[in-house]
Amino acid sequence: MLKAVPDVNLHVSGAIKRNGHPAQILDRTEEFLPYTSEAILEDTARVLHYKRIQKRFNLTEEDILDYLEGLRITHTLVSGKLQASIVDADPDDDKIITCALEAGADYIITGDPHLLNLKEYREVRIVTPRAFLELLDREKSPG
Repeated sequence: MLKAVPDVNLHVSGAIKRNGHPAQILDRTEEFLPYTSEAILEDTARVLHYKRIQKRFNLTEEDILDYLEGLRITHTLVSGKLQASIVDADPDDDKIITCALEAGADYIITGDPHLLNLKEYREVRIVTPRAFLELLDREKSPG
């Protein structure tokens, strides 16, 4: 089974846009092994708490807490002990790569150009949500 780390933008998009590719991925977590870290969850919470996001998408504190709890249930949490400086253009993205390395993940799922430009890091492929959905569909289809 594929191991993957959805990044913060995928989690945020999944929370606010229920018909997009990120939500489709989060709805299919039984088809792959999703991983996350406290740093990723904290960043997701921080972004979901932006007043403009809460107002535009009618997110209550309860909605956010329920969503984050759902991620904790469906995702395996890595220890977060691994620290590294990998993405010079955006050091905030390092937490995504270190989570993937700690998890022994096959994929990082992201729309972030800093990560996508890497394409791969230490055998972890970095793909868009659409590309990951295509991978899941190929895994499901016989032959």
